[in-house]
Amino acid sequence: MTLLFLHGSGCTHVVWQYQQQFFEHSIAVDYPGHPDGQTLNNVDELALWLAGYIARHQLVDVVLVGHSLGSAVAMQLAIIAQENLKALVLIGAGARLKVMPQLLASLTTIVDSKQPFPDYLLATNQNIAEPLQSQINTSIINNGVSVMLNDFTLCNKFDVIEQLPQIDVPTLIIVGDEDQMTPIKYATFLQQHISEAQIVIIEKGTHMVFAEQPDKVNHCIETFLKTLE
Repeated sequence: MTLLFLHGSGCTHVVWQYQQQFFEHSIAVDYPGHPDGQTLNNVDELALWLAGYIARHQLVDVVLVGHSLGSAVAMQLAIIAQENLKALVLIGAGARLKVMPQLLASLTTIVDSKQPFPDYLLATNQNIAEPLQSQINTSIINNGVSVMLNDFTLCNKFDVIEQLPQIDVPTLIIVGDEDQMTPIKYATFLQQHISEAQIVIIEKGTHMVFAEQPDKVNHCIETFLKTLE
């Protein structure tokens, strides 16, 4: 099996540092435009890009591990093309990922007026231990506000509520009980509508639970992978 990690909005592969250290032969990708290349315009395009990546690298028995936007990309690929997919691990996920209109408007203003990167976009990382917190923050700042705005816009347009029954690979859903961006009810909905899904709730975990509590999350993933052998 090949674990392929997919980051969330505005981020890079850096967020998966603890997971890559734990799981041998795992891969963590950067989406186009994060920061190199041209950003893509919707989750469908990201899923097709990912399918191309898997094909080019001749990966088989792939377990997609996606966080937030990454979970959307993972689900979209499982819906449109399940070839070479072994399973999904969805963290901080939802069948819809609506973003507050005020946030999108604020980011648009910042981009248009070329204001500096706002600190509030880094608030979700405050419970991550150093030095990883600073490494993640630096990568987000290097991507820039326009990348964050584009990613949030992709999330806001994402909706696979009607397509969830088409996902028929084993699926592990991980959510922190203090996740305000993608709360437990989102994860429960996914579990109820994906036929082979199970859910794990991490106590005192927020939206970045995999980086905050890597030992717990890695153990959950490892246990899940053993059921696939």
